Amino acid sequence: MELLIALTLLLLVALSFIPMFVFISEASQNNRVRLIAQKLASSRIEEIRALPYDQVGTIEGNPKGVIPQEEKVEIEGIEFTVKTRIWWVDDPSDNDASGDDPMPYDYKRVQVTVTSPSLFAGEVVKTADISTLVAMEGEDRVLDGGNLLVTVQRGWDQAVVEGMKIDLVDEDGAKKTGWTDDNGQVLFAGLEEGKYNVEPDVGISGMMVKPDAETEVNVIEGRKQTCDLEVEYPCFLEIKLVDRETKNPITDEAEITLTTSDMKLPSKRCKPDSDGVISSEKIGKLWPVRGNAYDVLVSVDGYFPYRLQNDPDPDQWDGTFNGPGEEKSITIGLTPASDTASVTVVDANNNKLEGATVKVYEHEFIYQEGNWVTLSYSQVASKTTDTNGTAVFALRDNYNVPKPTMPKEGDRYTSYSVSVSKVGFKDKEIDDAFWVINGKQMSTNGNEIETYTVQLESKHIHSATGV
Repeated sequence: MELLIALTLLLLVALSFIPMFVFISEASQNNRVRLIAQKLASSRIEEIRALPYDQVGTIEGNPKGVIPQEEKVEIEGIEFTVKTRIWWVDDPSDNDASGDDPMPYDYKRVQVTVTSPSLFAGEVVKTADISTLVAMEGEDRVLDGGNLLVTVQRGWDQAVVEGMKIDLVDEDGAKKTGWTDDNGQVLFAGLEEGKYNVEPDVGISGMMVKPDAETEVNVIEGRKQTCDLEVEYPCFLEIKLVDRETKNPITDEAEITLTTSDMKLPSKRCKPDSDGVISSEKIGKLWPVRGNAYDVLVSVDGYFPYRLQNDPDPDQWDGTFNGPGEEKSITIGLTPASDTASVTVVDANNNKLEGATVKVYEHEFIYQEGNWVTLSYSQVASKTTDTNGTAVFALRDNYNVPKPTMPKEGDRYTSYSVSVSKVGFKDKEIDDAFWVINGKQMSTNGNEIETYTVQLESKHIHSATGV
């Protein structure tokens, strides 16, 4: 019995040492891998230092050279990945009084990173990272061509983005690659004249480039061009469409357009699911605007067009995101369309004109600095007059009409404007022609009308004006 107890105690003591032995073994193996990685990185640095200055660069990189951007090396059964980045450095100390530098390619910076799979966890880890500077002996040599400085920053807080891969593609599809430094910048020097497209590689990071970014640059001989880009983690929006009267989901195809005051995204035709939901994947990635708001426009056959900014529901989404990566889900009620307005076209003798083309525009005004000014102007309908000279339209209610009598800065309202044309008659356009309030057509002085009458003048005579 005593022997059994002693053996049990000995076993327990031995078991307690096993984790320590595993830790020591793991630490020893990791140290061995790090030493190999450091030797690989140091060897690559020495190889680069031995090269002529003109050859210090990467294949398809800028500066262009003989060093591969990425190379795999197997040592003692372990696969190491050696990544080499070489980029131009513009030293501000030699700028002129205006802060300009006609030769911004002062020297080259080299960074060699070695990664390998962790022997125990299996994930890829950085095992070595060495940087150095390489300068030309003697005076700087003027490079042929032009120069391009690309700057990348976050859209939300303007923080610089380090280590972003930038591909510069010329008109023939040839590519040069660089990476942003700790200032979020990468300099492409000695470029041939012509147009280039700047393509940040945001896929790996999960970011997106601001949709309206100017990514095409025209490089000019002997000049330094700049390209400033914003990237950010996208936001997402899910929309559910319901019939405002029945509350049933709308499953018909919808046209979705999102805009801000300085950006308009391409319209998309989306098919909701059986619950009326248009997923965020169908709508796509959204730029997380700050200090601005999205307006959402929705069009579905059989319903009045919808606009988020004109939604009277105070609990509806205000069009803003609180930060990058946020997801929103909103429900939009659409009102079934019905005929709410008509335009009748007559000649100078009040004869009804059949076959006249009538276009109706939604005209939005905003009150700024003591005046009502146009904010937007978009066509919403177009029809040809019938035998009674009349074109009938299904138009949604105008927003905030009658317009405020004592407006304050930023107040808005909408009205309908009309454009009429017919062969043999002079075209006519009338701004602020009429309103639609609670489904009824109203004159802009607030009186209900049966139709809005437009009188056209013949091209051959001078007669009455429009009504």
